Amino acid sequence: MYKIKTALSLLFCLSAFLFPHLTKASAYWMEIHGTGKIKDQVKIEVCYGFIDDLSERHRSTGPEFQRIKDFIFFLYNAKGEKLKIELQLMGDHWVGTFIPNQEGTYRILGMNDQQPVLVRSQNPQENVRPIDFMCGAYQVGIPSSNNPPLPLMDIRLFEKNGIYTIFPYRDMKPAEKGTVLRIFNPENWEKNILVNENNKAFFKPTMPGLYIIRQDWQDNTPGIFLGTSYAKIRYRNNYCLWIN
Repeated sequence: MYKIKTALSLLFCLSAFLFPHLTKASAYWMEIHGTGKIKDQVKIEVCYGFIDDLSERHRSTGPEFQRIKDFIFFLYNAKGEKLKIELQLMGDHWVGTFIPNQEGTYRILGMNDQQPVLVRSQNPQENVRPIDFMCGAYQVGIPSSNNPPLPLMDIRLFEKNGIYTIFPYRDMKPAEKGTVLRIFNPENWEKNILVNENNKAFFKPTMPGLYIIRQDWQDNTPGIFLGTSYAKIRYRNNYCLWIN
């Protein structure tokens, strides 16, 4: 079972991740900090910023940073109970906290369904409504055996001998064979892998740093949001793996 000391999940805006060779792509991300011990406070920091030419991460503020308030965060504790996490603005980040009271796996899920429709052209049939998730896990002692997938979209990871098994879910059901997962390495290079007939995929990190595992799903149900028509909803889940 994997252990993540600091988990980050990135939601790149507009061109970010679409053109991985570009630098200074702006992003939202989440950091989870704690000692891994019972009764010690865990701090969740949600940030906005960019990566420079030297792959250094920088926090920034501005209108996009203020939109972090549109994310709703929940904690699924070691018992599987769902608790809301309230974020508070703290300088260059938003922060929420929780205190683990027993050993097990704690899941953190953020969701933003308040983003405006992406207007691709004057034809409403090309407009897309984005709904984004960011998620991570925090481990205290022995992993939880009762740890069902989270609602809507989820990604779970298991590690053995340096190889990670990825279990993606949609609506609490395993992703179908052939589902494409996109993995971005610490240098922001992209690799696509496919979910196999056993509803899982594998990858092996080749360098330390941040890995983003992304699953997309499109719902072709049209609608209107904030006064703008759209033809489909794009659900996106970003999970991060930090390799020391």
